[in-house]
Amino acid sequence: NDVDEITKDETNIDQKPIELEKMEDDCLTISVVTWNLAEASFSEKEASFFKKFRKGDSKIGSDLVLIGAQECEDIKPRRAEGHRSRHLRRVGIQMLGKDYVPLAIHSLGGIQMALYCHRDVLGDVEMVNIADVTCGVGNVFHNKGAIGVYLKMKRQKNGVAKSSRMLFATGHLAAHVKNVDARNDDFKRIISGLEAQAPARFLRPKKNPDGSPSECDGSYLLKSMDHVFFAGDLNYRVDLPREYVERCIVDIKDNRSCERLEEADDLMNKLLRRDQLLQTIASGRAFPQFSEGKITFLPTFKFDKGTQNYDTSHKQRVPAWTDRILFRSSKVNVLEYQSVPAATHSDHRPVFGTYQLGWGVTTKDSSRSRGGKRGRRNRKK
Repeated sequence: NDVDEITKDETNIDQKPIELEKMEDDCLTISVVTWNLAEASFSEKEASFFKKFRKGDSKIGSDLVLIGAQECEDIKPRRAEGHRSRHLRRVGIQMLGKDYVPLAIHSLGGIQMALYCHRDVLGDVEMVNIADVTCGVGNVFHNKGAIGVYLKMKRQKNGVAKSSRMLFATGHLAAHVKNVDARNDDFKRIISGLEAQAPARFLRPKKNPDGSPSECDGSYLLKSMDHVFFAGDLNYRVDLPREYVERCIVDIKDNRSCERLEEADDLMNKLLRRDQLLQTIASGRAFPQFSEGKITFLPTFKFDKGTQNYDTSHKQRVPAWTDRILFRSSKVNVLEYQSVPAATHSDHRPVFGTYQLGWGVTTKDSSRSRGGKRGRRNRKK
């Protein structure tokens, strides 16, 4: 039929698991969360999945945890921080525990970002900085945009220095099915803006041959990073009829409950082939050279609040994977990429990912070398 015809693999966007690379024993582990809160407070039980990121006695867990939220507050002007923003920060600290230290906390309208660091690696943090870029009406309204965190870490051990430069962005892009180009433009504006605001000691300013500052288009920033994560309510939709998508979701659930996993995967791929974000990446229109963990979870938007039912309002929005975590890295292992279906207070479901990151640059420790020279001088005496 017509729907089966349009779900054929027009572009090579079938998701395949990213093969695990062999990592150094001292690689970093990061967990990233994105959660559209729909201007409502969540329960502590719904946020209990934060606990899975904690390091236990075995030291298995996350070194860094980035929690990003959208629609945390309404965007009316306010003199003081909203109570839902305080609630998000309080629960984050409570769930992660006293061994995690907030490195960066920032808000932009309804967008919230908090980056936590485990005390084990706190001494490796060389610098951290924050910037934000607005993409709302007239590029001044704070209902859309992103917050960026620039992070540089360096570890010195046994005469070897390892370092990584990382960029984390959490954002909220243009809404509605038809606005793919607007979402792509939002991404370009955000990356360009974050390049322009990058501290000079984090990213050496790019200059033209005549010495004048070069125009920022984001490409220099992306190429200069060892790891980039871009997460949020990116708002890309599925270009298929509502009835077809719902039928596929029902069949996926049935097949999984009967352990017919291959049939379930085939149905997931039919939907994902019409996912606007995967098509955008495959065509090179935005998010150049970005990757994503394999999507095995069902669409995270739009639900009737407090239920597992997809939108039953008169708008009947097509279920879609609006909430995503993308990355651009040469040394990454995806350990987990999932949604949290039990967190039902919002019309979105939270999504989280956990990743191993290899170090970007490895050099001999110059301070150690100087120490060696002093030792040789002492021996001469």
